[in-house]
Amino acid sequence: MNFKIGMMVTVIDEADAMKNQIGVVVYFDKKRDRILIRFGGQQQLYYAPNQLKEY
Repeated sequence: MNFKIGMMVTVIDEADAMKNQIGVVVYFDKKRDRILIRFGGQQQLYYAPNQLKEY
């Protein structure tokens, strides 16, 4: 899956506290292969691509 900045995603990782939450892709950390997702107005967390799916 090719995620793009501004894309709406949902967390699919069963073990993650933000499971099923909807967020927006805001940044790519290419060195660590992580995607920064913003939930609501302020909370932001990094995820691996396999922890996310397009909303």
